[in-house]
Amino acid sequence: MALGGLRSRLVQGLVRHVLRPVAGGGRQARPPLPSGRRILLLHLDGVGRKQLEFAMERGYAPTLRALIERGPYRLSACRAGAPTSTPAFQAGMLYGVKHDIPGYTWFDKRRRREVRMDRAEDARLLESDLLARGQPLLQDGSVYCSIFSGGAPLRRWALSGWNEELSALDFGMEAISRSPLLPQARDVLAATLVHSATAGRIAGALGMDVASGAVETARWVRHIGSMQHEPQFFLHRVLTECLFAEFAANSCVIDIARGLPIVYACFIGYDEYAHRRGPYSRMALLKLCELDNALGRIIAAAQALPELNYELYLFSDHGQVATRPAEQVLGESFGEHILADGPTAGGPTIGFGRAGGGETARAAAEARWFRRLSKVLPGVLGSAALGWARHRARALDAAQPEGVRADGPLLVVPAGDIAHLYSTEVAEPLREAEVRARHPGLLERCAHSPAIGFALARGEHGPVALRGHQRLELDRPGDALELAHLVGHPLAAVYSRDLLEMRSAGDVILLGTAAPATEDAVPKGATKPGAIAFPWEFGSHGGLSPDQLDTFMIHPESLGDGAFAGVVRPQDLHRFFLERSGRKAQLTEGNDKDRAGEAHACAS
Repeated sequence: MALGGLRSRLVQGLVRHVLRPVAGGGRQARPPLPSGRRILLLHLDGVGRKQLEFAMERGYAPTLRALIERGPYRLSACRAGAPTSTPAFQAGMLYGVKHDIPGYTWFDKRRRREVRMDRAEDARLLESDLLARGQPLLQDGSVYCSIFSGGAPLRRWALSGWNEELSALDFGMEAISRSPLLPQARDVLAATLVHSATAGRIAGALGMDVASGAVETARWVRHIGSMQHEPQFFLHRVLTECLFAEFAANSCVIDIARGLPIVYACFIGYDEYAHRRGPYSRMALLKLCELDNALGRIIAAAQALPELNYELYLFSDHGQVATRPAEQVLGESFGEHILADGPTAGGPTIGFGRAGGGETARAAAEARWFRRLSKVLPGVLGSAALGWARHRARALDAAQPEGVRADGPLLVVPAGDIAHLYSTEVAEPLREAEVRARHPGLLERCAHSPAIGFALARGEHGPVALRGHQRLELDRPGDALELAHLVGHPLAAVYSRDLLEMRSAGDVILLGTAAPATEDAVPKGATKPGAIAFPWEFGSHGGLSPDQLDTFMIHPESLGDGAFAGVVRPQDLHRFFLERSGRKAQLTEGNDKDRAGEAHACAS
């Protein structure tokens, strides 16, 4: 604590006595919001309330714990909405409208192509629709490490603006020809002072990250017996996360010194570690500790300038649930399990006529054959056969690009503990009766799978949840209550409806939460009922697990206890922050319809 306090005092001194006198007179300086406030929005990606409390109790988040214990801030419960995915959360919070974003990846049946939220052109296309219908929250502000820009004037540091050409403005400077020399010199000096420190910290951490990452990866592969995703994860942990977190933190410090009216930064890193090692793993918690240190610099900068009246809000988009990969439970990939003709692995034989076929069925059959071969071949030959089986199974993920993805009448997108199953012969979403007619036995296969907790479908009278021989019609209060009991969250039926109302969601939505196999597959530190991850990962989000849905908000204590208890969807946060900014909500016909739909869903 003593070291943290010393670091905070050092940052406060530099901001008040060096950065503010320099940056406050630059051309990037801005007046406050219409309310007279300034707002600082700090987003911890993938950290649910249980994970945050777990980390604070064990000393992995000392800055945040001190912020709450010493005040003037409080920790309140909040909710993520569905799907529990970053792009869906950011779209709702930054623009305030209903959206058609069923996850991080999905398949667009109308355009017959995959959509990915790690691809700039897809993010830009979605953002153009959000801008046309919504009210951007970050006007006159700044954004860092987000998928969408939220209307910030410079969106270069959001994915939606990633392919735009770099300019001096992106580094807090302006072309000298466009501005008077003295204010421009102040901007250049402020950016140089801070980003030289950014470069130094990154350079210092890079070598350590490479060495420690290589050792830890070798240990993990030896423990788990698989290299799946490890090369990409190694690249992310060494380069992307270190670079992005440091740049975002120090850019926020500059923007605070300039007095920008609203600043939003998303801090990635923990989320990726939680996917690969589990949300309660030591590696994930150590990454959270690093982010806690970075957040400490930003908080210290805001506290150094009380006259600027910054309100701090620190929150998450979703949590993670500890999972076991479906492949470990089933003995085959989830794509093989769902799309291959013949009996399913890990469960009873279910009739499955006309559901398979096409390239997907051939790829699934080939992957299964090589898996069986790997069990009889010795040593390296068996490993090679298993590697090829996994390579062929990759084609069964419909989020893969054309050329890798196999085509067929059924496609599946495994995305955490949620999967979207698409019937590709019809461009619009199918109702349950149409799914049964076109793909006999498919819903039975899904409902009886040991890796699937629920199969959600669009019934004739509303959303339907299938589990084994059980059928829950979620418009019936008793059935909605039963789903809430089985999932472990009171709003499970509401969020199921939200998912099925999305046009781009699967014709059948599969949830790994409360899957039969979880009773014997709950990892250490997880809370029951646990979940099965459809891809190869050990921490997941996207679905309806309580660990994912229940998030947090650290906020000024003047707002009182339970200030965010009424938050059901991220659009509720948009309305709150819009009110705190003093800006009037722009009610359009589309927004009125959105709000009416939300009220109906809540009433259900």
